[in-house]
Amino acid sequence: MTVNEHIEVGTKVLLRAALLLAVAYIIYLLRDVVILVLLAVLTAAALVPAIARLQRFGLSRTAAVIISYSFLFFIGVVLLAVFFPLFFSEIKQFLQNFPEYTKRLDAFMNGIEIYSRSIGIEWSKDEFSQGIEENISQWFSQIFSTTVNVFQGFIHFIGYFFLALYLSLEEKGIEKFFLLMTPKEYHAQALSIANRMQGKVSQWLFGQMLLMLIAFAIYYIGLSLIGVPYALAIALFGGLMEMLPYVGPVLAAIPAIVIGLLSSPVLGASALAFYIVAHQVEAHIVAPQVMKHSAGLNPVALIVAILIGLELGGPLGIVLAVPITMILSVFVEDLLLKKEKQG
Repeated sequence: MTVNEHIEVGTKVLLRAALLLAVAYIIYLLRDVVILVLLAVLTAAALVPAIARLQRFGLSRTAAVIISYSFLFFIGVVLLAVFFPLFFSEIKQFLQNFPEYTKRLDAFMNGIEIYSRSIGIEWSKDEFSQGIEENISQWFSQIFSTTVNVFQGFIHFIGYFFLALYLSLEEKGIEKFFLLMTPKEYHAQALSIANRMQGKVSQWLFGQMLLMLIAFAIYYIGLSLIGVPYALAIALFGGLMEMLPYVGPVLAAIPAIVIGLLSSPVLGASALAFYIVAHQVEAHIVAPQVMKHSAGLNPVALIVAILIGLELGGPLGIVLAVPITMILSVFVEDLLLKKEKQG
């Protein structure tokens, strides 16, 4: 290879690297839009099996899509109507008892401070409390900021809904979306990836929803039996935390244990023991059976994906981290398969 050829190859590599960096930066700037588009694609992909099944009964695609989305909307309304009044009732009760909990927590932290000093560890209750208050203040300011941008959020939701609806109404809408986003010479590969992605996402979503429902039932029944207050609200939180693999069950246990300890040490220890048993049952019996048809992903990759999702998209980024990682795994599998064939 001549010097000019080396320079030409090096220039092409630099140009491609610059182009990739430019595209990555544009995606970062438009990350809110990108997240909404991905959410719409995932929603449409998740509903593909239901729409296809309704079509096999002789319904038109339009009718199948309308029924699928109406059923999804109906389930959402029913859940809100049934659980939200109970949830807010428990939150109201917690706020009424909050002064008493604060006194108990203060006494508990005084005990920790005295014990820490007795063993030569410098730990200040006031500094710890100040840090907690700053975090809570920051959290409430984020909520206020979100409330101020309600109109923008509403516009985003409308865009997401109609994009998902269009992708569902259009025959092979997701496949066409992938073809639109890729050069012509890669169309066959894009179709293959789209088909496999739809299968993986729909299987994962069904299994995840079922797992969340089972976890909620286990937590609610168990917490009610041992007498932990606000069992419904804590169980709902625990069910939602099932969206986060590995770290979700740990986060789910924290409110129950804290509330239990604030009520009595025995109740706190009982809540801890219950969550240890519940997590073992879920991890070794329930989850393997429910998610056996879903694609297994590397735990390290999932945790890294969740952290990146939190940094880029906040809570919504966390929710989308797992399915996006699943989609990227399809691309990686495709590249590895292509390299094996070439080798």
